[in-house]
Amino acid sequence: MSTAGLPTIWELVAEGAATLPEPFSRAALINWIHARRPDVGVASISTHIQQATANAAHPDDSGRAPLLLRVGRGTYVRYREPSAHRPPAAVASRVVLIGSAGETAPGPVPVADLFRSDGFVRAREQAVRSGSPWFVLSAKHGLLEPDDVVAPYGVTLGDASTVFRSAWGEWVAAQLGERVQLQGATVEVHGGVDFAQPLRQPLARRGAALELPLPGTWQEAAHDGPAQPGPPGGTGAPARALGRLRDLMSRHRARESPPPGDDASAS
Repeated sequence: MSTAGLPTIWELVAEGAATLPEPFSRAALINWIHARRPDVGVASISTHIQQATANAAHPDDSGRAPLLLRVGRGTYVRYREPSAHRPPAAVASRVVLIGSAGETAPGPVPVADLFRSDGFVRAREQAVRSGSPWFVLSAKHGLLEPDDVVAPYGVTLGDASTVFRSAWGEWVAAQLGERVQLQGATVEVHGGVDFAQPLRQPLARRGAALELPLPGTWQEAAHDGPAQPGPPGGTGAPARALGRLRDLMSRHRARESPPPGDDASAS
């Protein structure tokens, strides 16, 4: 079979990385390339992926710009060249992250206005009033600036595998570290355990503390002043919020074991 005129494997690695939704698995990229060049073996494709990865143990030494960045075990995103014009990371003692959730606008809008649920709107308003840097967490896009324009999407972390969530957490922490100095900062995550748990270890490695406020805390503060602790075993809003948080954490821990079929052994 003549290969004249066919794209090279390196070109296909670049095209596949630009096409597949991030973060993508090594297996997904191999399958994408093999479907377009079935004449090339998996071992050869794997070698090209290794050479194209900026933080691989043995990256390409030919002088070509890297194409991939490994963000988890067998999981990648496209490599972005560090910009010489990017402003230095901001210094802030507290950063607010708001998980995307609920009904959305019908079309592309700045992500600060995309989600219409009461919880998202209250968290957004409080983040603006706080004066702290704030961002939106997206299961599909990672970390978003409030004015980033995004179309509605249906990807959720709650339905994702443990491998995906782990890679997503590494990806978001890396994105956040480009914008804010994380050493010594407190990162406040609103949106529940699904968003907070994948970020806990990546942020800790970067010197940041993760804070997960009780569900409903901001709503209480916005309407009634600072929330007061209820009596032991009480039935007030703080007690209901604590029960909800415990329920979320229990369900999250139940999902921690990789589901059958997850390829956690890929490197």
